Amino acid sequence: MKKIVGIGSRALAMLSLISFCWACSAQDWVEPMKTLNKGFSGTKGQVALFGDSITNSMAFWKVVSWTNPDEFIPGDGSTGKDGLPKKPQNKRWRDIILGVEKRGPENGNQSGWKTGNLLPAMDAVISRDKPELAIIMIGTNDVAGNKLPAEYQKELEQIVQKCLDAKCIPILNTIPPRKSCDDAVAKVKQIVKDTAAKFKIPLVDYHAEMIRISGGAWEGTVMHSDGVHPSNNTGKSHILNEENMKQNGYALRTWVNFLMFREIYFKVLEPNGTI
Repeated sequence: MKKIVGIGSRALAMLSLISFCWACSAQDWVEPMKTLNKGFSGTKGQVALFGDSITNSMAFWKVVSWTNPDEFIPGDGSTGKDGLPKKPQNKRWRDIILGVEKRGPENGNQSGWKTGNLLPAMDAVISRDKPELAIIMIGTNDVAGNKLPAEYQKELEQIVQKCLDAKCIPILNTIPPRKSCDDAVAKVKQIVKDTAAKFKIPLVDYHAEMIRISGGAWEGTVMHSDGVHPSNNTGKSHILNEENMKQNGYALRTWVNFLMFREIYFKVLEPNGTI
């Protein structure tokens, strides 16, 4: 595997940000999500977490409730290199992003879940919490045995539609690699990307970022040695820099979803940067 020599941590962070923006930030979702959000009357900043054990883990996302992820955004002063503010005016992200602690089947995430498990669990979460956004990643269990169920695409689209019907912005995540399941994972990735394009919703290509940051050597680095779950090798899922994320797949997932939330916030929810 080739190594980048002589590049500092800030340059690596910028490389990560550029890669993310290129891979995950197609602009065709901005105007449709603005229109969707105009009809929203629920809990501002509430984020539903829909998925399986990779979402259920507290190593994912919980850190935004007690850290300042904007500190890892490259750029001088209050503006990132991408031209967006690093954080809301006079606010911390932890003041904006709600629901980070929501775990368990009653909150739409549970170990072992497939699309068919998630679908019936969503209604109660949406009705109770009235989320403004939902981070969705489902499919790792569906591809067990390197086979993809015929109903996967239909059920994924139904999951997305439930969010849209509630005026909730869905953030679709591609699933990470899974050992001995390359073919099925590739099919899921394409379906997720096609679904995001079809519904004009935000996409986080987590799979692409895992391949990029690991140079393709994801086993035992960004992925746990079990070949199913992201890694937490460093035990520092709150350190969102390139070096740590090379050995911490959960930190990487938090980072790319944080970047997407930030982009949605400043382009859709609060274009003026205030609340």
